Amino acid sequence: MKGEESLPWPEKHRPKTLDLLVGNKETLRALRDWIELWTRGVPDKRGALLIGPPGVGKTAAVGALSNDMNMELVEFNASDKRNKDSIETLVWRAASQDTLDGRGRIVLLDEVDGLSGTGDRGGVSAILKILHDSVHPVIMTANNPDSPRLKEFLKECRVFRFESIPQDSMVDVLQRVLKENESSATSDTLYAIAEAASGDLRAAISDLETHVIGGGLSEAADVYRDVRRTKEETVSRFFMSLDSAIARETLSESELDYDSLLLWIEENMHFHLVQPEELNQGLDALSLADVALGRIMRSQNWKLLGYAYDFLAGGVATSRHSTPFRKVEYSPPKWPLLVWRGNQIRGKQSSILNALSTLAQVSQRRTRRTHLDTIYRVVRKDPRMLGRMASWLGVDRNAVK
Repeated sequence: MKGEESLPWPEKHRPKTLDLLVGNKETLRALRDWIELWTRGVPDKRGALLIGPPGVGKTAAVGALSNDMNMELVEFNASDKRNKDSIETLVWRAASQDTLDGRGRIVLLDEVDGLSGTGDRGGVSAILKILHDSVHPVIMTANNPDSPRLKEFLKECRVFRFESIPQDSMVDVLQRVLKENESSATSDTLYAIAEAASGDLRAAISDLETHVIGGGLSEAADVYRDVRRTKEETVSRFFMSLDSAIARETLSESELDYDSLLLWIEENMHFHLVQPEELNQGLDALSLADVALGRIMRSQNWKLLGYAYDFLAGGVATSRHSTPFRKVEYSPPKWPLLVWRGNQIRGKQSSILNALSTLAQVSQRRTRRTHLDTIYRVVRKDPRMLGRMASWLGVDRNAVK
């Protein structure tokens, strides 16, 4: 169509049917099954929450479903004003009233994890009310699985999780887009675009348009998209995926350094590897990754880094065989804190040993064996001696305490 020629490529090539979507096939089938439940009556849960990173087809899937099932789509996207009043009027009206032609209707609320600030005050409670009153399926999308805004929605909705699009599938789509636009690009460029997009197909199509029309991506090395995932997001997405390639991408996009990656995964793996055989397999792979990193640090042979990532992505992440993924609150690693506390204790003890060694004119090693325990015994027996001992030694009271 003539009007579509002026659209940006991500919109121009938005899939019109589910058959054109790539990736997440099981999730898409489950979502369609949930929509079909509405043809037999109102299901127990009237809302669906699609969770996954940007550009993996969440919104496109809803549009394609509405086309495939001949349903009206009413969309409220991120640019709409979504405060309590507008949701209670516009969205409630769309969700609670029948269509003029008798067709089914899908109500789509895009990026509900973006509800924040005074402009959205009361928005969550208004949406929850709509979920209880709706006579049509209400579908919401969210990018951040850890957003506190999703807490109430997770209780009231069917949750469908979308993974990043595999690189080969992205390249297939990029080749189709090129063909439809009577354009060309090298295979290396397409793979570079797909790799840089990190599973975000929409971003990859946009980069391809820049390359073809703007000529801005003439070499594969010119393609770069800055993606950095937070600590909690890294751990969540790492254990969410059973695909080692996607798990590896998640690690490469993390803001964590190599040592911290191991510590965060070790601290939280028991949440997701619940069965003994899962945890055992995960710990084995984690230990191999630790060995690889140790050799890298000793030899500075950074070519081994790929092996460390493979042990984590292909070993730890894929160890989850039977335990379903669940959203949890992650804990920061305790091991560095224990090391820090040990260093603090040794540092304080060192100051006492140094003072005692100077006063007694003996070595610190002998002072530790013959003097230090006596000081501690005196203070434990009479806490009032704490200040006098600290003053006599010329050290901080906390060092003696």
